[in-house]
Amino acid sequence: MLRTRLIAGRTSGLILSAVFASVMMLVSHVEVVLEPLRVDPARPAPVTLRIPASYLPKETLRQRRGPAQPLVIERGEVASDPEQQRLVRAFERERRPPDRGMLLGVWVSYFLVAYIFLAYLRSFAGGRGSLLRTQAGLLVLVGVTCLAAKVLFLFTGLLPFVLPLATVPLWAALYFNRATATACGLAIALLCASFLHFAMPVIVVYLATTLGVVIFFHDRKHATHMLVAGSAAGVFAALVLISVALAAGNAIDVVGDVAALEKSVVLSTVAGGMASGLLALLLQRLATATLGVVTRGRLQELTDVDQPLLRKMAREAPGSWQHARAMANLAEGAAAAIGADSLLTRVGAYYHDLGKTIQPKYFVENLAPGEPSPHEDLDPDVSADAIMAHVVEGARILREGGIPEPVVEFAYTHHGTSVIEYFWHKCLEAGNPKGLSETAFRYPGMRPRTKETAILMLIDAIEAAARTVDEPSREKFETIVQRVMNIKLRQGQLDESGLTVEDLRVLQSTLTDTLCNAYHNRIKYPWQDKAAEGEPALPAPGVATERDVARERSREST
Repeated sequence: MLRTRLIAGRTSGLILSAVFASVMMLVSHVEVVLEPLRVDPARPAPVTLRIPASYLPKETLRQRRGPAQPLVIERGEVASDPEQQRLVRAFERERRPPDRGMLLGVWVSYFLVAYIFLAYLRSFAGGRGSLLRTQAGLLVLVGVTCLAAKVLFLFTGLLPFVLPLATVPLWAALYFNRATATACGLAIALLCASFLHFAMPVIVVYLATTLGVVIFFHDRKHATHMLVAGSAAGVFAALVLISVALAAGNAIDVVGDVAALEKSVVLSTVAGGMASGLLALLLQRLATATLGVVTRGRLQELTDVDQPLLRKMAREAPGSWQHARAMANLAEGAAAAIGADSLLTRVGAYYHDLGKTIQPKYFVENLAPGEPSPHEDLDPDVSADAIMAHVVEGARILREGGIPEPVVEFAYTHHGTSVIEYFWHKCLEAGNPKGLSETAFRYPGMRPRTKETAILMLIDAIEAAARTVDEPSREKFETIVQRVMNIKLRQGQLDESGLTVEDLRVLQSTLTDTLCNAYHNRIKYPWQDKAAEGEPALPAPGVATERDVARERSREST
């Protein structure tokens, strides 16, 4: 039985959101729920206490310049000022014990953020956003980011602007798309800002940083560009903070603020963006393990034709291997034309038909000239089962060989859930003696859920059909490309792929041009014309070294 990737639905979204909200509520109020974490101004504080600016007297706020900052009692610090002691006692008394209605409201808020986040992924982040692994992985990374932020809030006196909250959005932009990264940025900014009572300067910086990296991250082929994007987002967030403070009448003294170094809100904001890029680069293994994605370095390793599984295919199914290599060239160019991951598409093309090594003679490309096909002696449904087996066996071989799941995905999506029309029609022509439905001839796979796997599905059919063209011409290739695309669209095989109408238009033009260049007519050599007309063969050129050539040319020139 074929095992494909699990798809998340509304029920799984409700369960994940409920678990996430419960964990986040505990994280956000841990210092309030646990009595040992109460801050007594007469003793060293067990955790850092941040009293929001809205709780402070207006006289205190007027004495400060720039954005309103909370009163911070750092961990291990004793509040010596009588006014601070009064504020600490009043604040701790007011929030303990937490009101049940307030906790319910917090839980519902976190639940809604998580549920909307997951619903957005299902609806707008492409087919991969509906995968359970993607949704659970991103939710875990968002939760870990919020947990790390809470730990820093409780046990350090760092300014909240320095947190590297754009790390997960950078990973989402690198491994998925901008829509996914935007959703991650919004969720993280809202959740972490809730820990600080949604203070305006905090939420402005968090939104500007987490959404800024989505704007500034352009080069998915080079992970080091995350450093550039993170740094640019940090500078952007600092400019936004300065502008918002100026508009609110609390202008920041930029020179004086920067001179404060550790207490500088501007430098902290820039540092937060830079730290996001650095962590995103250094912790890529954490992201790939959590999200089930594959790095470019690993993909480049898999393109080595000396890889054991590729050697196995070249040895046991040489015709299928040549078909895969031809597909790889077409697929890579097509993916690059629409901005998809060309390297992943190439690797997927190399490995997608590995299941044909189990029974290679059941596939026409592996038959020698004149060799009879085993299908001549089989019933259509038996032949269909033999053909469909390469999808199941291919996925099994790839998983046993340690190939990453995003590459395995190409094996069970390149035919999707389509019908093997040749044997289904053959069954109907024979009168369908067994009373079978078309389900018996339908591949047991999954429809493509990414642009890359959809491209391979299209090219698998187009490349095979292009080989049957006797006299290559642009009109014939264009007809083949259009027919394959129309059939896949009519069958609904591309519904979850994320391909747009513009993508299909670009693919049609690109594939037609590539086929014309690959299969163009060539001028026959004179010896071929002689052989075709039955005339004596022309003499073959003799052997000559470089010295012989130079000597003969010098003689001719004299």
